[in-house]
Amino acid sequence: MRILDALMARQLAFGGPILGGPARFLWNFGDSDVPEDLRRHTLLTVDQDDHYIVTYTREDLKAELVDTAESTSLEKVCMISMLPMEPNRSLRILLDAAFEGRGGETRPQPVDAVPALTFVPEDQVATRTRSSSGSVGSRR
Repeated sequence: MRILDALMARQLAFGGPILGGPARFLWNFGDSDVPEDLRRHTLLTVDQDDHYIVTYTREDLKAELVDTAESTSLEKVCMISMLPMEPNRSLRILLDAAFEGRGGETRPQPVDAVPALTFVPEDQVATRTRSSSGSVGSRR
């Protein structure tokens, strides 16, 4: 959560899920910070719990995002990967609005609310759902 909070405070990441669970990595103890007697050039596997942040950012913010994540991380190697993104118009507008007015250290304030799943009668879906392909602000 520490890394995501730091990224969001600087408006570098939109936010998203933090996925956690068991992970397995290749490890070469010859290149690690373990005691000298354990350093052997042997390829091993290491099992550990790990966490992954899935988020969105803009191309122009990637370098600063990486610098911030690496300086915030407690890990020696903060593993970051970026996937190419082709956002639809609605997501692009949402991201631009979220990153508007970047600068300073204004911390985002949590909202005292939670998203709620509900059922909507099928004939009301068109009036309650925004379009991703129509004109901005249109329902269809």
